[in-house]
Amino acid sequence: MERYKDNGLCDFLKEKYKNNEADSDIKFFDTDKSLLVVAEKKDAEPLCLIIDDRVKKEADLENGTESEREHWKLCCMIAQQAELPLFWIRYVDCEILNNSDYVHLGIFNKGQKKYGRIQLSQMPTIFSRFKIEAELENRTPQKRKNDSLSSAFHIWQRECLRVGIFADVDLIRLRGGRVVELMELKRSYIPFDKWNPYNNDINNFSILCNFCRKLGNVDFHIVFNAQVNAGLHGSGAELGKYYRRIEKRGKGDFYDKIDILKLYRVERRENVYYYPLPYPVLLGTISLEDYLEYGAYEKFLRERESEERI
Repeated sequence: MERYKDNGLCDFLKEKYKNNEADSDIKFFDTDKSLLVVAEKKDAEPLCLIIDDRVKKEADLENGTESEREHWKLCCMIAQQAELPLFWIRYVDCEILNNSDYVHLGIFNKGQKKYGRIQLSQMPTIFSRFKIEAELENRTPQKRKNDSLSSAFHIWQRECLRVGIFADVDLIRLRGGRVVELMELKRSYIPFDKWNPYNNDINNFSILCNFCRKLGNVDFHIVFNAQVNAGLHGSGAELGKYYRRIEKRGKGDFYDKIDILKLYRVERRENVYYYPLPYPVLLGTISLEDYLEYGAYEKFLRERESEERI
């Protein structure tokens, strides 16, 4: 469930809607916040949602910013649509959280909201009130070499909390105040026409596929963009708009090339390896601008559906 600090598509959206984020139907491109789906390990069935919210200093914990309040409101709407409890965990950003550390907790369930300050060790008891089984490990979390972009809550949850499996929601699309699409962002230096979703991501896809079902069978798409070496990018205005510099740990500078996207629809197939699993179906390629514009995006989907019926 690790999020990357640099993402070309998210950076593009941040710039496009920097003056008024409300104008965008697509949400969650602020990569400093995470919405997590917690699911049963045995069948990937969603149990609850968690907002992992890091703040800069202690004074910010009591009174969230306007942006944070809007994020909370949006996540409450999503939880209501999915009929799942939502937990908002806010803490001062740090490397490690321990069981004895205090965080601020907001709870939303069936239209009711509660707020308070708790120790992380209380989380299993709180989960039990919602019939969610959880156990606490009495250990000190250890930061690993590949944890540089993980949050303190992510590390604590992995090391100390036994409560199913987690998946991170990358982006969603709203229409009429409801979620209509969930997007899983993928990128790779593998050639654009040769890349396909990895089998290793099947557990993550299963959680999100089930989450989309709970949201009312909304679309679940994998959105892929190419990454190119810094020496193979475009130039001029094209470079500034559609090539976004990112840093890959230990590999130097690359560009997210986002002018053309590869789109997969994730379907739940009943007889994959003898039990139901999500199955990515390639829909084709679409320009970034068409994908962001709802009318063009809908036209793209209708054309693909027509092709499948022929």
